Amino acid sequence: MTLNENHNQNFTKASFDFDSLPYLTNPYRKLNLQSVGIGLINLPPNEGYTFTHSHAEQEEVYIVVSGKGVILIDGELIEVQRGDLVRVSPTAKRAIKADQETDLFVICAGGVTQGYPQNSNSRYLIDDGIPDYDDIPPWYQDNPDIIAKNAVLKERMLKAQAKRKQQKQN
Repeated sequence: MTLNENHNQNFTKASFDFDSLPYLTNPYRKLNLQSVGIGLINLPPNEGYTFTHSHAEQEEVYIVVSGKGVILIDGELIEVQRGDLVRVSPTAKRAIKADQETDLFVICAGGVTQGYPQNSNSRYLIDDGIPDYDDIPPWYQDNPDIIAKNAVLKERMLKAQAKRKQQKQN
C-alpha cells in the first residue's frame, strides 16, 4: 500500500482551517475540480453578501454546516441553520447572511456543465455567475458604504467585460 497525502490522477486532497477561512474560499484549483463547483462560505455574525447574484446554468445547493442566518432568494428571506440544505435554481437571485449572534459556515456546491470555465483565468470552475451590484440585500439596503463598495465592484466588472470584448475583436 502506498501512502499519498496530496493527490494522484484519481484523487486530490486539500486541507482547510474552517475556523479561519475568509468570507469565500474556492477550492477549485487546490482540488483540481473538473465537474463540481464548490465554495466555502464563512460569515461572521451579522455579515453577509452585499449584492445578489444568479447563474446562467449552475444550480446550487447551500449546505449549512454550522451557525444560522438567512438566505435571500428572489426577494424571499428563508431562515437557515445547521443541518439545512437549500437548492437554488440557476436564474434565482440569491444572497446569504449570518444572524446577529453566530458565525455561519456554509458549503455551496453545484454541478458544472461541459465547457467551463469559459475563461481560463477564472477564479471559479463555473464562471457563469451574474452579479447584480445594484440589487442590494435588505440587510445592507441603506448602507452608503455598501452602495459605494458595490459601485466600485460594478465599475471593475464593466471594465473587465469591455477588455475581454476588445480582446475577442482583435
